[in-house]
Amino acid sequence: MTEVSAPLHELVLDGALEAPLAAHISILLDAGLPLTILAIESPLRQRVADAFAATLRHASSVGHRDEIFVESDHHFEWLGDPVGIGCMDPLAGTNPRSVRSVLLRVSGLVGGLEPSCARIALRSLARGYQAIIEAQAPDLPALFDALRATPLRLPEDDLQQLGVVLRVDTTRVLAAHLLHPSVGTTRRPPTLLTNWDASAGRWDDFTWAALPAFAERSRMNQAKYDAIHQARMTILGAPASR
Repeated sequence: MTEVSAPLHELVLDGALEAPLAAHISILLDAGLPLTILAIESPLRQRVADAFAATLRHASSVGHRDEIFVESDHHFEWLGDPVGIGCMDPLAGTNPRSVRSVLLRVSGLVGGLEPSCARIALRSLARGYQAIIEAQAPDLPALFDALRATPLRLPEDDLQQLGVVLRVDTTRVLAAHLLHPSVGTTRRPPTLLTNWDASAGRWDDFTWAALPAFAERSRMNQAKYDAIHQARMTILGAPASR
């Protein structure tokens, strides 16, 4: 599937996000990776989350999934056997959901959710659930520090489940990283994908170094991944259709 949403295309046209990175992230989301967007106060954080959620809905390989919005007034918890998740909120429904049937939309990860709710939401990632997360943090180290500290006290392995992490300001993506799940006791540092160079007024693109990891995480060979990526970039460079 090579379709992307009009909101994602608009982010590229507005200069908030480069087309190559947008295409990479959309493929990784199709494959089930989480997306985490960081900012202190920025409407762009939610705009980016909504744009990628809309693009994910287009993916034929994913099919229809319920979106559960995990917010401060939801009592979010594991439900019953077989293991499932649900929000004990009448508006969200109370039935357990399987890994393949739900997309979690988590807002206010740091400071906006009850600690128990935030812990369960992030533990869901280790169980295979997919999420698009908005977190109140200025950068990735600060997010890690907040998640490690009291009252959240998340284990290190859970931190590595956050998938692609974007840091945004009010106008654009400032940096992007790919996190790598721990393998045994081995932990790889985050891979820097792009970084905004304010003095040059452009992004420094390092995604070339992560292409093998992109293909592996998407469960494709390199040739197939490259073909899909090129097709999505072509669409992102064409006029948006609604």
